[in-house]
Amino acid sequence: MVRQAIRWAIIGTGGIARRFASDLRYSATGRLVAVGARSPEKAAGLAAVAGAAVSGTIAAVIARPDVDAVYVATPNAAHVELALQVLAAGKPVLVEKPLATTAAGARAIAEAAGDAGLLAMEAMWMRFTPGIVRLKQLVDEGAIGEIRRIDAGLAYAARYAPDDPLFDPVSGGALLDLAVYPASLAVHLAGPADATMGQLRRYPNGAVAAAALATRHGDILAGLSCGLDAEGPNEAAITGTGGVITLHRSMLCPPMLSLRELPPAPVKSPVEAGAPLPRIARPARLGAMRQIASGLKVRRIPTLFAGTGLQYQADHFAQCLARGLTDSPVMPLADSTAVLEILEAAAG
Repeated sequence: MVRQAIRWAIIGTGGIARRFASDLRYSATGRLVAVGARSPEKAAGLAAVAGAAVSGTIAAVIARPDVDAVYVATPNAAHVELALQVLAAGKPVLVEKPLATTAAGARAIAEAAGDAGLLAMEAMWMRFTPGIVRLKQLVDEGAIGEIRRIDAGLAYAARYAPDDPLFDPVSGGALLDLAVYPASLAVHLAGPADATMGQLRRYPNGAVAAAALATRHGDILAGLSCGLDAEGPNEAAITGTGGVITLHRSMLCPPMLSLRELPPAPVKSPVEAGAPLPRIARPARLGAMRQIASGLKVRRIPTLFAGTGLQYQADHFAQCLARGLTDSPVMPLADSTAVLEILEAAAG
């Protein structure tokens, strides 16, 4: 149990920084005390609306003794540099997804955190939202038997602007900003990928506009997709030998899960399997349809959440600190690296 509130500093002032600051109001373990940015004026602006007492330059905020943990919420290209800076200052760090733009960058953060004996974690908030937590419980309890397939996609329509960091061909694009989520879900449920194939479509500047990935995780196959060029269903389905779980829109923080449990398939002899089907009388056909329908009942599982869901990762981070952990058991750095390896393999 966390004995006192974690005093957070946010580095960055963009949309995700503002969401984190807002969702900390729902946190059971943390409060915002400082905001740092390359522009002290922007830092002061976010601090004023978020209720933080302190703002200033990045270095000054990181060095403050009244800051217990730092959340890096800058554009992707600066994640590694700032995470290493925070760790060098002796502070645990939560880094907005993706942890880095390359697997090598993720390994550098892991090595620095290990050397310093400090907690570092990717802010893959999806893994901590109530819907995903419930999904993992159901899978671990065997609700759908052994997983055979994972199908997940995330796509939003964004107006192409080459100067926007979102469309940077190296540190942005659909893979790093969107595919990281379905890939992380697959790794969370099935472990690192043994093989990856990808089909990509790019913008004129080389940034990935959309991608379709096929990965293999042992006996589990995954179809993962992403796109910045059109709105998608943004749902996911986990298929097992005994049923299917659907994550309803949005799969990042699903408001509801659907669990369809399937009856075991009857074992047939080779003779039965090859025999022609007899004609079935109409009443018998109706009875068969009712029997099939009874085996396809869907259980709806609401998964309520507060705010937009970013506070759950902050509370988990605080629990890790209270237990003296230097790596999260739910979002370990090895998983962050494994996800980036999938994205790199897909990009070729």
